[in-house]
Order: sequence, then structure tokens, then C-alpha cells
Amino acid sequence: MKQVEENDDLLTRYLLGDLSEEEQERVEERYISDRGFYDQLLAAEDDLIDSYAEKALTPQQLVSFEKYFLRSPERQNRVAFAEAWMAYVSHQWAAAKAPAAAKKTTDTKRSLFEFLRPAAWPLALRVGAAALLIVVGGWLTFEVFRLRTQVQRAEAQRAALQKQNEDLEQQIYAEKNRSLELAEKLEQERIQPVPPNQVSSEIVSFFLTPGLVRGTGEAKRNVIPASARDVNLQLSFNDEQYERYDVVITNVEGREIWRKDAGKPQSRNGGKTIAVRVPAALFKTNDYIVNVIGTDSSDKVARYAFSVLRK
Repeated sequence: MKQVEENDDLLTRYLLGDLSEEEQERVEERYISDRGFYDQLLAAEDDLIDSYAEKALTPQQLVSFEKYFLRSPERQNRVAFAEAWMAYVSHQWAAAKAPAAAKKTTDTKRSLFEFLRPAAWPLALRVGAAALLIVVGGWLTFEVFRLRTQVQRAEAQRAALQKQNEDLEQQIYAEKNRSLELAEKLEQERIQPVPPNQVSSEIVSFFLTPGLVRGTGEAKRNVIPASARDVNLQLSFNDEQYERYDVVITNVEGREIWRKDAGKPQSRNGGKTIAVRVPAALFKTNDYIVNVIGTDSSDKVARYAFSVLRK
């Protein structure tokens, strides 16, 4: 019984718009899924309309009723019907009471109860009541369907957003792993000694020392196969002026074909070593000059003659 009274109070406040938005949503979700709670809502609506027609609402309830509850045209029609019905019953009660003043009280009550039976209503009133019930029933069915559709749509949107978040997290995790693997691989290749002129199917590595001059017979042809994707150059030099260095490759005519910031060099055997990876497609069968330059300067600290044979 206590639970029913609490529900009645909650539904009355809901119908009068006295609940917060969150509380309204909870009430709507409940009466959509709970048939018994929905029946209580309909009963609370009827009681509220009857109380208004009987002028039994408190001043605060009256303000909320007229401001919030009566915003719906369907509810306005129901209230108008209730007021007309109360006026009609009062009129009939007064008319029945006057000629029956001399009769016993039990006869008067019996007359009133007889009138309250739908069979005793005038035809026009019965037709109006039936039409009103049809309108109210149709409206309630539409409202329930609309609310259920909104709940289903919200649930579908929530599931879609959750799926998107999970996919995004998986992509971020995969990209992070790939980045870590690539960084580790590059670091290993950078610090791992590479035997001079080692040739692989996709990467060709050459170890160059400065000072070789084209045409002296010291610079031999370095073979770069057609299947090679990259050329790994390891450049040794002695210099303490700069912390970072650029590597610049030019052809014998002096035209620059490639440049890269090689970063900080590695110390090795009392000197410095820089490793850079150059796309193999840049090279043709020709002679090239490789220069190591201090970053943000034009000072060439090392020069290498580099002769290429493409096969």
C-alpha cells in the first residue's frame, strides 16, 4: 500500500511537471516497460482531472495543472469533458432531488446510482463519451509507440558509439605497437655495425670513408641491384664542431639530388659515424658526391666520392 501511495505521488508530480529531467526520464522508461505502472499513470491522470473539475486541487497544484498539464490539446478536451460531465451530473442531481424531497434517502441514492449507469445517459452523451474514449485510446497508443521508438533509437545510438570507441581504441593500440616496433627496428639498424658493401634483396649498405676522389682508382663501383628499395650509407668522419649534421648528395655536376638532417652522430673508434637511408630510385649508374655538413651552416666537414653501378 505504501508503495502504491508513493507511486501515486510520484506520478502526480510527473503529470504536473514538478520532476527534474532525469526523474521524468526514469518515470517514462518505467511506464513503457511496466504495464502495472502504466495503469497507475492512467489512473493518476483521471484522478488529477477529476480533482481539477471538482476544484479540489491546492493552489500550487492548480498553477502547475493549468501551466503544464493543459499544454496538450487532448488533455484540454478531456478536462472540458470532465467539467461538462460534472456540471451535467450536478444539474441532474439537483433536478432529481427537488421532486423526491419527500421520498426516503435510500430512494434518492438509488435514483442517483441509476443515473450514473451509462445505459441511463442521453444518446448524445453516450456518443460523445465513446468518441472521447476512442481519441484518448488512440493518443495513448501513439504516445507509447513514440516513446518506445525513442528509447530504442537512443539504445542503438549508444551501442553504435560504444562500438566506435572500441574500434578507435583498437586502432590506437595497433598504431602504437607499430610505431614502437618501427622505432625499435630503426634504432637497431642505426646502432648495429653494417659490414662494408653488404648487399641484400631490398636494402644495400655501403660504408664510406672521406677523402676518396673520383678518378684516382680508389673509388670502386658500388653495385645497387634493381630489386633494392633503399641504400643504407654509413659515413665516418672526425669533427667536434657540431652536435647535429646534415647529409647532402649531389651528382658530379654539383646538382643536389637529396638532403636529410642526420641528427646526432655516434662515436666509434675515436671518430664519428652517421647512418642514413636513401631511396635507391635516386641513383643511376653514375658518380656522386656525398657531403656531411654541420646543421644550420654551410661548413662541409667530410666529403665522399660515391660511384654507382645499377643492375
